[in-house]
Amino acid sequence: MNASALAMGHLGSADPSDRIRRIVILAGRKSHGPAGNGIHDYPAQARAIEDALRRSALGERLEILRAEDDSWPAAAVAEADCLVVVGDGRDGDLPYAEASHLASPERIAAVDAVVARGAGVVPLHFSTFTPEALVPRVLEWQGGAFGWEKAGRRDWHSRITWATGIGDLVTPGHPVLRGVAFAKLREEYYHRLLFHPDAVPLIAVRALPGDHDSERVVAWALDRHRHGAGRGFGTTMAHSLDSLRHDGLRTLILNGIAWAAGAEVPADGLRVEFAEREVVDHRLGCGPAPAPIRIAMLAGNAAHRWHHWPETTAALLSAWGDDPRLTARVHTDPTDLVTALADRDVLVLNWCNWQDPAGLGAAAQAAIQDFTRRGGGVFIHHFANGACHASLPGAAASDWPWFRTLVRRVWEHRNVGPGPSSHDRFRSFDVKARGDHPLVTGLKTFTVEDELYWRQHGDQPIEPLLSARSEETGADEPLLWEYQVDQARVVQSLLGHSAAAYQTPQMRVLARRAVAWCARRAIHGAATGP
Repeated sequence: MNASALAMGHLGSADPSDRIRRIVILAGRKSHGPAGNGIHDYPAQARAIEDALRRSALGERLEILRAEDDSWPAAAVAEADCLVVVGDGRDGDLPYAEASHLASPERIAAVDAVVARGAGVVPLHFSTFTPEALVPRVLEWQGGAFGWEKAGRRDWHSRITWATGIGDLVTPGHPVLRGVAFAKLREEYYHRLLFHPDAVPLIAVRALPGDHDSERVVAWALDRHRHGAGRGFGTTMAHSLDSLRHDGLRTLILNGIAWAAGAEVPADGLRVEFAEREVVDHRLGCGPAPAPIRIAMLAGNAAHRWHHWPETTAALLSAWGDDPRLTARVHTDPTDLVTALADRDVLVLNWCNWQDPAGLGAAAQAAIQDFTRRGGGVFIHHFANGACHASLPGAAASDWPWFRTLVRRVWEHRNVGPGPSSHDRFRSFDVKARGDHPLVTGLKTFTVEDELYWRQHGDQPIEPLLSARSEETGADEPLLWEYQVDQARVVQSLLGHSAAAYQTPQMRVLARRAVAWCARRAIHGAATGP
């Protein structure tokens, strides 16, 4: 086995009569899309589960071994109190292989042996897929399975439904449900499953189709006391790493693993705060400590106070405070940038030189261009797209042609081309995400109180990631996009006229995502945000 794919720790117990439970987490290879998207990212999910178990109330009574990329630690499996399987399962001949514990006759025999002595088996999501010939055996191990095969052919009995649902606690007194409360969860639910007669339903999602409630069950438990020893638990949830952000699902999985291992689940459950991938990897020795994302913000509209730059600066700083990686310095003098950018990762422009012909002096201009050439990111915020432009009232002398390359869409005050730029009245309006770019993934339509800009000028192509319907133009106007200038990632957002905009949680999410994206760092946090 590759040593980098294996982690093991023995934390001991203060009470020698309370023996340590050995948990082996078997993670498949990542599938479904590019690295970092968190979807069917089984190594990342396995690490998140291990880290949470170690930080739980039972952490000191657990010995955990994690095997990644479908490796099989035979000696550890033989001694396990619980096998946790998170990986792909076969669905026809191609493109997927069997789940890790079903991958060969030798592995199946090993699971038979460990189950015979009372070990638990916990399949998650895709690893519940089970070929027809193995269904009776697997149900004895783990209690539930996804039936995809009939008469040796791909012929689904079970179903997959994408839905946003609230899970009902079907058997609320069960130990696995201690401390579990289910809010809405957007998930790829597998349902209409095959169950052992003794399996106990735990969670059913009312939003799922089906003729009977039993067809909506997505988590279950099995106590094998009537036909052997040991326990099984499973859930078809946990499609992605982001699914584990859901407090109810995370607690359910941790409780289920502990229970299947024969441990006593605490009265309030194993409730553990979610940890981001970078933090988990560092704690488990798989990666470095998360480095800070260092921001320099140029702020100010001294002659243009109705853009409320002190308030929006404070709102941005507050939003960034929800990501511990983000550190920021605020500058109100453009000449500061000559030295301030030397140790920064991202420049945020919340600044416009309305009636200020000085604009950005030659030294500041050179510093910004130098910054983009070496890969520093730039976040253009709201009216900053109108800076350093010949149409600015009282500031025509500040015109800087390269700035249009940087901002790509500029506020034009003159009646040229399609006409002057403008905006709807300050009001509440709905903003829609477009596409699945990391900046907007998971964002649903949200309402913001703001200015809706339209008729911004520029010829360079943009791909809008957010848009809103203007009451003035009747069109869906672009509000946020990203692109590259030199070696720099650039994000331009036309939102953020006042601090009121950042009372919307999704706007706070966007503020954090924008700087993380510009810095080429992982995007943290759920789409709804705190």
